[in-house]
Amino acid sequence: MQRFQILIVVLGCFGVLSSACATVAPYERERLARPDMEAGRNPDAKAGEEHATAYREGSSGAMGSSGGGCGCN
Repeated sequence: MQRFQILIVVLGCFGVLSSACATVAPYERERLARPDMEAGRNPDAKAGEEHATAYREGSSGAMGSSGGGCGCN
């Protein structure tokens, strides 16, 4: 039983450590950093981000939103 627990711990550690990083080649970075992937360029994505920020920061008064942050304006 103890060997099984050790095996599970070792496999768990290996899984965590082996999936941490990925190498991105320079020619792939351009594709990943395309201007159309910015949230500010897409009006729907920007509106969604502002809505989430207003909802999250409602209690502190960010973005001029009213309410207490619970969604009950």
